Amino acid sequence: MVEVSATNYMKRIEAIIARSALDDFHRCARDLGIFGFDLSIPRTRLCDPQRLRMVGEARLVTASSIKIDFAVLDEQTNRTVHAVLETVHPESIGIFKFDEDADPVASVRSLPNPT
Repeated sequence: MVEVSATNYMKRIEAIIARSALDDFHRCARDLGIFGFDLSIPRTRLCDPQRLRMVGEARLVTASSIKIDFAVLDEQTNRTVHAVLETVHPESIGIFKFDEDADPVASVRSLPNPT
């Protein structure tokens, strides 16, 4: 377990995946050592309207999609995102900084092991 200190900054990763890719994500997360993440069903509305306006793309997120949120250390971000992209093929993926006053460890909940 890596201890989070003032020098270890973290990123929050949010991915929208097809419900059918959930098992692939579980395997990928286990291989990366990610054991805590949040799953939710995105609302059926446009995701991130400002970003969509900027790129001119309007795509609805359907109920067949799942949103996954998890946190990684800064230095693990690139490796983690590439592994998720190659293994899970998400509809979208975003990388966010934690707010200075947010506690990144408390922001991630663990789910029971699916075995």
